Amino acid sequence: MQPRQPSGLRSANVNHNKVSAGAMPGWEKEEESMSGSDVTRREFLHKSAIGASVLALGVGGQARAARSGDEVVVGFIGVGGRGTHLLRKTAVIGGVRIGAVCDLKTDRAARAQQAAEKQGHKPKAYTDFREMMEKEKLDGIIVATEVGNHAKVAVPVLEAGYHVFCEKPMDTTVERVDAFTRAARKAKGICQIGFQRHYNVGYVKAVERIHEGDLGKPVFLQGQWHWTWNVGTGGWLNDMDLGGGELVEQAGHHMDVMAWVMKYEHPIECVAMANIARDLGDTATPVSEDHSALAFRFPGNAIFSYTHLFLCPKAWEAEKMWVYGRHWGVDLVSSELHIKDKTEPIAESSGTDWDKGTEGELEAFCDNIRNGGKEKPLSNIETARVATLMCLMGRQAFRELDSNTFVSRVVKWEDLGSTTDPSA
Repeated sequence: MQPRQPSGLRSANVNHNKVSAGAMPGWEKEEESMSGSDVTRREFLHKSAIGASVLALGVGGQARAARSGDEVVVGFIGVGGRGTHLLRKTAVIGGVRIGAVCDLKTDRAARAQQAAEKQGHKPKAYTDFREMMEKEKLDGIIVATEVGNHAKVAVPVLEAGYHVFCEKPMDTTVERVDAFTRAARKAKGICQIGFQRHYNVGYVKAVERIHEGDLGKPVFLQGQWHWTWNVGTGGWLNDMDLGGGELVEQAGHHMDVMAWVMKYEHPIECVAMANIARDLGDTATPVSEDHSALAFRFPGNAIFSYTHLFLCPKAWEAEKMWVYGRHWGVDLVSSELHIKDKTEPIAESSGTDWDKGTEGELEAFCDNIRNGGKEKPLSNIETARVATLMCLMGRQAFRELDSNTFVSRVVKWEDLGSTTDPSA
């Protein structure tokens, strides 16, 4: 394999402000990694479009493809909670070597190095991802920064010719989702987005059963994700530019699944309500909602009703994803088909394992690199675009960020103002 040696790489003008995470389960308790920037949104879009194109000249616009049987070398950008979680899972994939880690916090980069070393890897650590790309011979890069920094990082990485796996959702604004989409469509390499349910056999088989068509068309979809924990008032998740709010950051998984059921025909309109139940103290800046209720109408008049709640009693903590037809229904979480009074198992239930599929998506990414990036990822830029924009559509229907007020209104798909609709 010929190493990539992109030219003209320089440090991004980014400052990092340490933030503390709210009360969150598992790996989410550690905040992620690239927050804080003195680059304005307009400057970012301009610089990434021009500067990253210069980077791409260094590789001739070609994605690096590992030959069959070769070791796949990956780097990580963002090794906070989720990034380190992904790193540990990647570290045990056969034929894959972790070559580098990058985080603006040196202590986190060092911890990620140690985690990789425990599995026999020897990655170098960086605080500047452009320097990492310049110095390391990588086949693919896994991006796990805060949501609001996804496009800021993924766009130049894609334009430099790397295969990219980026955590979900794509970003927190329509403008940046569009920038990400355009870069991925032009890229020579893989662009996979981390909606792991596409690699969870229970969901895959259940959606396939619906798509067989003999049951009839879905007429109603119902979902919920209810949690006991308090989302707090600090941390990047409560920064509306970096985290986007809980609907955007977390519930995108469910938006993705229901859009998948509807074969990614985007919803026509959405109406929603939301508010905050927790004590905000003296907090004056916009922070995440902690309960929301939404309804989407899809082509064919199928309706998707969804609630996303926190501070629930333990007995009501649950994830639900139901698809209704005429006298039939599919429970996507348990992977069961219900026809009148009968229940038939489709595949293995996911139970409460919301992370199920993560190993599979990382293995698929690395295998795809090894085989020359010929396969379109199951969770790709087009599917992720619809799911992410559904999140932003819902937030727009229940909140006015400029005035920091909760509203309730109908938002149509075209109201988002996206410039990357395939028909545009």
